[in-house]
Amino acid sequence: MDASSSSSSVPPPPPSAMQAFTQIRTFTVHGGKEIDVVYTNEEETMSKYLKMYAQWYAEEEENKFVGLDLEYTPEDPNHEEDNYLAVVQLSMRNHVLVCHYSWTNGECPALRSFLQNQGIVFCTVDNRADFIKLYYEKIIIPRENWIDIQKFVNVKGLNERGKLMRDGMASLATSIIDESYSQMKDKFPPERHDYWEERPLSDLNLEYAAKDAYVSYQLYVKIWFFLRYLVFCPGCKKEDTLRGHLCDKCNKAEIEVERAQKNAAAEIARLNAELASVQAELASLKAAASSDNTQQTSPPHGKRRKMNDEQWLESSDAPKSSDYWQNLRKSWTGDEQKSDDPWMTEMSDQQSPKSDNPWLTKPGNY
Repeated sequence: MDASSSSSSVPPPPPSAMQAFTQIRTFTVHGGKEIDVVYTNEEETMSKYLKMYAQWYAEEEENKFVGLDLEYTPEDPNHEEDNYLAVVQLSMRNHVLVCHYSWTNGECPALRSFLQNQGIVFCTVDNRADFIKLYYEKIIIPRENWIDIQKFVNVKGLNERGKLMRDGMASLATSIIDESYSQMKDKFPPERHDYWEERPLSDLNLEYAAKDAYVSYQLYVKIWFFLRYLVFCPGCKKEDTLRGHLCDKCNKAEIEVERAQKNAAAEIARLNAELASVQAELASLKAAASSDNTQQTSPPHGKRRKMNDEQWLESSDAPKSSDYWQNLRKSWTGDEQKSDDPWMTEMSDQQSPKSDNPWLTKPGNY
């Protein structure tokens, strides 16, 4: 939070005066909940709790961010000197780490690394002045990793000139978290902003600083729940003015997917129809081939009968008259006087002795 402009700037303490200190406190917030607060200027203590935050951040699935708030030394009423960073508050879950930066040597390597080198996302209510104060300390948080809650939510609405009014932490916390925060600023006198350089911080200042960081975190916990379903595109998770509808890019991609699915379904149906037609044609060809084989094939093996002589005669090329066989028999037995067989004629001319076996009678000069 910004410091008020009621007193002159206090120079940083000399290194010899930077005595190390750490306090562990507990404060009650809305709903009677308690938050644990570690207040320190020790590098070793900062490193210990920042490692714990980094571990929580790695394990977190939904609320993957850290609440961040800054307090500055008072402004110079003569504007001769700039005010500077006094306190850095970090919050996650129900824990707050308050680093009294102005009472360190300004190095704080663990804090610098946590803020700008680990890719952690931070959330703040109005980070315009905070960005400048960290820049003076050579700490630069990437803009994409630093969320200004005022850009996401507006409670006050428009002013008389029709311009959007920026909400403070108290009005946002009252509307989004709990009505008890309506007295958040009233309980902290404005003049107490002149004492952020005081060591150690008073209980009032410490409680205010711790609650500022805790409220920044809790605000975005509540807002993020709605952003996931109402503001961000469900496809690419980027901000969409239609609140929950797909952005143009994701909408076009979804249309292309639906079109591809329809085309694929139509192609599958066409291929199935073509396959059914081929299968039907193949079945008809098989049926026709089976019918032809039934008509032309011989009886099954084992049912065939030997053909008798008459069947053989009918199926062969032999003369179909029985006279042929009688004449053939007579030619061998000599019953025929004259035969067309020259062997038989020669035997008859020489008056060969008759024999019951015509092959034993030698024809001629044999």
